[in-house]
Amino acid sequence: MNEMARAIKPDVSVIIPTKNRCESLRKCLDSLLMQKYRNFEVVVVDGGSTDGTIDLVTEYMSMLAIRLIGQKRKGLVNAVNEGWIASHGEIVVRTDDDIVADAGWLLEIVKTFRSSTTIGGVTGPTIIPEELKGSRDVFYFQNKMRSAGNFWSLLGIIYFYYFLEGRPTVIGQFFRSGAFSLGSNYSDCLRLTKAIDVDHHEACNMAVKRDQLEEIGGFDEIYLGVGEYSEADVSFKIRKLGYRIVFNPKALVYHLTSKEGVFGERSSSYGRVLNFINFYFKHIKPDTLDKFVRFYCYLLFLNGYWIYKFVITRKKDQLGCLIGTAIGLARNVLG
Repeated sequence: MNEMARAIKPDVSVIIPTKNRCESLRKCLDSLLMQKYRNFEVVVVDGGSTDGTIDLVTEYMSMLAIRLIGQKRKGLVNAVNEGWIASHGEIVVRTDDDIVADAGWLLEIVKTFRSSTTIGGVTGPTIIPEELKGSRDVFYFQNKMRSAGNFWSLLGIIYFYYFLEGRPTVIGQFFRSGAFSLGSNYSDCLRLTKAIDVDHHEACNMAVKRDQLEEIGGFDEIYLGVGEYSEADVSFKIRKLGYRIVFNPKALVYHLTSKEGVFGERSSSYGRVLNFINFYFKHIKPDTLDKFVRFYCYLLFLNGYWIYKFVITRKKDQLGCLIGTAIGLARNVLG
């Protein structure tokens, strides 16, 4: 057993929720074996895999300080909470089972935290290869709006210049509409020569201090389904405590997005729009006329997109956005 497995109390805990993505997980664990920083543990939270994941994790127990726990409550946010609560590191890193980490990933995270006591969170590039961007609808959506054609070009002007305020590739920023930038997913961000402050973490490249995570009560389980906005919610709460979220361009992972595992839940727009509305009213708020108009226009835009997805896929759960919007606004506007 190597020095990582012998560590009594690791500095870093890497939390990986998974379900039926054995081959992706293998690549992820292989990249963790190559880490330059050695004092870390891995906690794999399994949501009921039937594809050999259990055997795979057992195989790595002789090479990594790794533990496998069975998820008790349904939902990605619950899995992450169960994982970090069972872990021991001073720094908690939440990632996905389909990332491949650069060898210096954890070292850069630790170095960044140690550079200043004002830092409460560290994130970094989550580069998605061009050939895999179609696995996420946000990239499919943006590519359509960059394509030729009057209708899509018009939507692109609205999206890129109004909702994203003309800065679609800025790193780690939320805009007044509630839309967010994707700059950390493109290789251009690797050209940065130093760390910068950002609004939020990348979901699968998310490092936080344990004591601050405990102070805010962990990941809020109000966020449903695949937990979109739960990570940003943590980031905003940590910033409200007076700490900074820092993007280190050397804390690099590659996100090899796939359509396996919980990907199928992305077709359900009910939880996705409800998560968005809850996040917006909690952290951004439509408290000026400008933000009010931008938010409701963007909400209409999102609903239009999911209705379009229903038309082309015939998946009825794409229409859940209509119910989610009604419930989300009723809760947050009417109380």
